[in-house]
Amino acid sequence: MRTALPISKVKYSLALLIATGVLSITPHKATAQELTQNNDPVKKTAPVVTIKVEDTDEDEDGDRADRSLNCGGTERWSEKVLVDAAVGTINWTPVVQTVTQLANLSTPTPSTTMPRTGPVETTCYQVSCSITIKKAESDNDYHLVLSDGSSTVIGEIPDPSCSAAAASAYVNDFIAARNFIDANIASGNVSSVSIPPVVVTGVGFVDPPHGQTGAAPNNFEVHAITNIHFQTATGITNQALTLKASVGPNPFNTSTEFQLNSNLNDLNKVTLTLFDMQGQIVRDEEVPVIGTSQIDYVMPKGNLTPGIYFYRFRNNGAILYEGRVVAQ
Repeated sequence: MRTALPISKVKYSLALLIATGVLSITPHKATAQELTQNNDPVKKTAPVVTIKVEDTDEDEDGDRADRSLNCGGTERWSEKVLVDAAVGTINWTPVVQTVTQLANLSTPTPSTTMPRTGPVETTCYQVSCSITIKKAESDNDYHLVLSDGSSTVIGEIPDPSCSAAAASAYVNDFIAARNFIDANIASGNVSSVSIPPVVVTGVGFVDPPHGQTGAAPNNFEVHAITNIHFQTATGITNQALTLKASVGPNPFNTSTEFQLNSNLNDLNKVTLTLFDMQGQIVRDEEVPVIGTSQIDYVMPKGNLTPGIYFYRFRNNGAILYEGRVVAQ
């Protein structure tokens, strides 16, 4: 008598056959109802065939310059980037808390489909803390573990060049927060961050548990972070001033000039990537470096159509600086 294989082994075998091309699947043509039942602007509606891996904060690809832009998650993404229907109910006067207090807040049972739920998700919080871990997520978020020595909570900063985040009224806050991280913490995943204490401000969020590093027992997160700065001037080194950047004119008609100066003298292969509001790359080019510390690059408008664009400078593949410009 033949013994039936366990379901897990059947699934694994099917995935292996598909991945190796032994077994093929005919793409499913989405119906009109399927295409319209989810209006999240990040998701593409073109029919595709994929073997989906559950969304997880443990699945990081790092700051790889050569990867395609992989924007957005699949669970409550509009709430995460502050474009949901209830974003207007947020009270933006910060409530000062410790990390331990945040980790002990009364929170609703998390759901992947629940709308923004007050009061915990309609409150802006401010917390003095240390950043102990930084991860570059596969959805392009910056994942930070915030600690007060006794408890930890997660803080997240969305990628401003992803279309949903780009449409947020708080996109400039995301850009500024990420530039602070880029200027003071190494790129990619950093398992032991060593910078002075910071003050983090952002909106409360309740995330279903899925193995996130640094998760609080009540599933509370600061998502999204809208401001981050050093707690005091005491003990701050030149880390905070490693890079100075300016761009102008902005908006621009025919060209705009990017000026970057690094005190670390570490500029080598620097690239400039330009994204449109849909997160599509419209330009990707290497820019000249003066010595090892300066960039003075005039970008012509060329064939850019009038609109908002997000730019990202990378140095040897690592994110150096981000921002947005407006072509007229």
